[in-house]
Amino acid sequence: MRDGLASEEAARHREVTTGVLCALLVICLYSSFTLVSRLGLTTSLGIFDLAAVRFGVSGILLLPVVLHFRLQHLRLRDATGLALLGGFGFALLCYVGFGLAPASHGGVLVHGCLPLFTFILMRVSGAAMRGRSEAIGVALIAAGVIMIAAETLSTSTTLQLVGDACLLAASLSWSGYGMYAARLRVSPLHAAALVSCLSMSLFLPLYTMWPDKRLFTAPLNDVLVQVVFQGILIGAGSILVYTRALAALGPARIALFAAAVPGLTTLAAIPLLDEVPSLLAAAG
Repeated sequence: MRDGLASEEAARHREVTTGVLCALLVICLYSSFTLVSRLGLTTSLGIFDLAAVRFGVSGILLLPVVLHFRLQHLRLRDATGLALLGGFGFALLCYVGFGLAPASHGGVLVHGCLPLFTFILMRVSGAAMRGRSEAIGVALIAAGVIMIAAETLSTSTTLQLVGDACLLAASLSWSGYGMYAARLRVSPLHAAALVSCLSMSLFLPLYTMWPDKRLFTAPLNDVLVQVVFQGILIGAGSILVYTRALAALGPARIALFAAAVPGLTTLAAIPLLDEVPSLLAAAG
């Protein structure tokens, strides 16, 4: 019996360790998503070109998974809901926001607010708080987000405020995806495949009708960078890794890891995008 308990404890430890490693990788992918998207929008590529790369490449890569597993235990509306929350809606809202607001706004409003939106959704759904330490953690994250956002939002233009609203909506959408995926108990690879393929099916027909397509006339280097980051690492990889971390740690814990993204994104934006934060933002 003791051997069985020890084996079970070791399995739980391995699962948590895997979840933490995946969560750390998620932080790196989230930060690169904001930075590479902003960088891509400074080239000849537009918002819908980035979305076409993300959905097209990841959808093609993961199509064999969908063809093999189909929907499994999910209903079509469940799979569509995952795609709208975690792919189609989230990415488009992010790209519009990145096109109108600085990278520091993206790090704060998308990923910095993720723990707060997840906390709100969990409370609305009736989930109990894990303890005092979680409440303190959420309060500290809220304070940091407010400090980082205070000055930048107060000096925003009207267009930047529209972009900020899109980024907040994207954060809420991604929080909803985490909660929904956890409730459906869908496997990480299957979730990533469904989100990518359904998003591709929803978006690419619209993209073919878009009059200002630049994807086929843009410099090859610009396109290849976005193919690697948007299509492979972010479009397919981030959803897979996030859902794996979600299965190991739960939506509340994985959302807390996202609190590291604003600081990392803000620091990386200094050399990459020449966006220098204020003292208040740095303190946050």
